Amino acid sequence: MEYQALYRKYRPQLFEEVVGQSHVTNTLVREIAEGKVAHAYLFAGPRGTGKTTSARLLAKSLNCQNPPGGGEPCNACDSCLAIVNGSSFDVTELDAASHNSVDDIRDIKVSVTTVASVGGAKRVFILDEAHMLSKAASNALLKTLEEPPEHVHFVLATTEPYKLLDTIRSRSQRFDFHPVSVEALTDHLAGVAKLESYTVAEGALQLVARHAAGSVRDSLSLLEQVAALGDGSVDPAAVNRALGLADRDVFARLAVAVGEHDARTALELVATLAGNGVDLRRFISEAIAFFRGVFLAHYAPNLEEVADEPADILADWRAVADTLSVSDVIRSMDVLSDGLLRLREGREERLMTEITLLKLTRPEIAADVPSIQARLDTLERRVSAIARQAPTLSADAVPAPTPTLRPSVPAGSPRSIPGTESTGEEPTAEAPVGAVPVSSKPETPMSEPSGAPASGAGGDGAPTGDVDLAAFKRIWPALSARIKDELGNRRHALFREARPGLVDGATLVIHVPSHLGFHLEQMVSDPQFAAAVSAEASSLLGGLVAARFVADNADQASPVELGVDDDDDEETDKDRMAEAGEVDDPVGLVEDLLGGEVIEES
Repeated sequence: MEYQALYRKYRPQLFEEVVGQSHVTNTLVREIAEGKVAHAYLFAGPRGTGKTTSARLLAKSLNCQNPPGGGEPCNACDSCLAIVNGSSFDVTELDAASHNSVDDIRDIKVSVTTVASVGGAKRVFILDEAHMLSKAASNALLKTLEEPPEHVHFVLATTEPYKLLDTIRSRSQRFDFHPVSVEALTDHLAGVAKLESYTVAEGALQLVARHAAGSVRDSLSLLEQVAALGDGSVDPAAVNRALGLADRDVFARLAVAVGEHDARTALELVATLAGNGVDLRRFISEAIAFFRGVFLAHYAPNLEEVADEPADILADWRAVADTLSVSDVIRSMDVLSDGLLRLREGREERLMTEITLLKLTRPEIAADVPSIQARLDTLERRVSAIARQAPTLSADAVPAPTPTLRPSVPAGSPRSIPGTESTGEEPTAEAPVGAVPVSSKPETPMSEPSGAPASGAGGDGAPTGDVDLAAFKRIWPALSARIKDELGNRRHALFREARPGLVDGATLVIHVPSHLGFHLEQMVSDPQFAAAVSAEASSLLGGLVAARFVADNADQASPVELGVDDDDDEETDKDRMAEAGEVDDPVGLVEDLLGGEVIEES
């Protein structure tokens, strides 16, 4: 007898021999035993999971001349042997991919009307790849499929059931065949290898089963290929050579290179794989699966229940998850997926693989969002490390608190600044409005660690050198941005009209255009405004400074600056409004103040 492929030689001849589909076979056996067989079945599932085999077993059981009972065929009578050999007149197998026209369905309808070759026998029509039927052919099959003669049964097998018409699916009893688990495939391969007298090394059959993707037929084909390569010997090295796979430790080395941003190791890895004849496209695909496992290890404590993998693979995933952050894992899967798409487009494999691994290990060369996020995460880790290493100041080293400074208020002022109630005593020190120490503002994540003096400041919080107008102008953009974050859009709309004026000792004089009297009044009357500006400016300049707002055409402090109550002198407000002139863009002014926009004008 000529040689037969393993998947044909070991095709199941009983329902109990079908691997991993007990939910289907148990139901069919019970229906056959009880005589409740449906007129039409739809077998759906991935390739190599037993759809056509189960259809043939159904035909054998329905036509078995000496049924042993329990719904199984005897495999010894003439009918069973004829179906096994493909010579039965009562079982018709059609490939719907090549018989998908209306004329082909018309021939089936004619055959349906004929009687079985043996009295009491059943006629079974098996349509493989049923989703390939044209729409017209599917509609032509509907009536026959719904009400066939009593001795006729249909079995439609397909890998893509969603392509079938709803009217066909509703007329059939559907069974879904699942991918076979790695454990079940390994046991099945072990039995076949024993019957074929193969020499099997530990872990080799598991490796074959993992790469069969749940298909029994694929697993037997791979086993046959590896055994032929190894002259009857099956070991992991032979499996890797036959399938062009990388060794398992390669992916752990790749993960280390990603975590350490080691581009050299990644490129050396590609060179080694290419030199060993590894399929680089499959390597990228396997790397995606590996990082998916690491991702699961981060979030699934019950990893054994989530992943159908052996214990050593799960241990590798957990080990890498302990050293690689979630953001790096997700970015790795994204970059590898993009690289796999480029490889599938037919581009030069080694070059695309090298570029992909460079993007993995050097995020700075990529401008996508995950790479930028990876760089930010790296900076945060470095800042945290610096903060942990910074020495903690002892109680003796903490500088004495700065005395509270009160603003200078001219004698006879009708309104006092909040917090400066008259006590009958002269203040011990004077400072411009809004003076606050640098330490009163929390530092940003990129600032120096807590406990260290501000950059450029002495131990007493004063600037190390004179603050000049050039330094004031240099920090102005950053100061404006911080004011927006600190006080919000409405107050920032007032502040952005101001400009650096001059520096008076430790006081920053900020000029507000003379026609924006309302802006100036709002900033001066709001104590939080001056305090926030002083704090942010002190942080940027590295020392204690204060802020004062004045009109840009005033040589001396205006009444608004000094805190004069507007209600006491209504004429002053009218005069100031008259001097301010007409506002160029009142709508824009309202938008800036309220932080909104005009939707519709009426």
